Amino acid sequence: MLFYVQMKWNYQGRISQNQLWDLELTEGEHGLEGIKSGMVKGLYKVAAQHRVIAIVDVDSLENLDRNCMGWLPMREYLEFEQVWALRDYPGFVEDVRSKFPFPPFPTTPPPTTRDVVEKWFALLDQNKFDEALTLVDDNIVWDNIPSTPGVSDVAPWLGSCKGLAAVKESFAVFTSHSRVDFMRLQDLLVEGEKASALFHEHGVCLANNNGYDLYVSNRLRVVGGKIKEWSAYWDISPLIKAYKNL
Repeated sequence: MLFYVQMKWNYQGRISQNQLWDLELTEGEHGLEGIKSGMVKGLYKVAAQHRVIAIVDVDSLENLDRNCMGWLPMREYLEFEQVWALRDYPGFVEDVRSKFPFPPFPTTPPPTTRDVVEKWFALLDQNKFDEALTLVDDNIVWDNIPSTPGVSDVAPWLGSCKGLAAVKESFAVFTSHSRVDFMRLQDLLVEGEKASALFHEHGVCLANNNGYDLYVSNRLRVVGGKIKEWSAYWDISPLIKAYKNL
């Protein structure tokens, strides 16, 4: 931040002229060190007046205040008549040319892959399926284990589908056959857009009230805060046992 600082020597009746020059010599050395450091961009004595003008570049208002109040050797005898914040003129002209555009509003970055996957399983565990499906991309590729006729067709929601509408239909079929007591995330590995998850599901077959336990491995890909790909790998035998009352 660039500032114009106008200072006046306020010494009359307090110290002699010779004492002023002694102090000014120390002050001058301090000013020259400021120029070398880059903090002071310009330092000028007003001709025939007890005034000094500095153009300073500071990283904070606090450091400007510390320099004026505590670091300058002549601080006790300086009156700071003007302190003005400055901007570079080319930047001002560019603003005029572009008619002083408003800065862009800050945007919230999309949630991370971990954020999305953890929220997905938390909502499933709470049976908030409709809310969980808001995390699914409209063009999702959804792969559950393939159905085996005569064996796993007791679970008509199995198989592959594409698109959010088809996934919603799959969930509707699933919830018409099973009740989920819990679906708890056990382990999660995330690398960029991809995630590998292991979850434990305990559910109940609605037709006969038999319970079942499943451990399911999931692979997901999250893009822009939405689940773009979903695939599941699991042993279906506990479900078959419950559904067929074996």
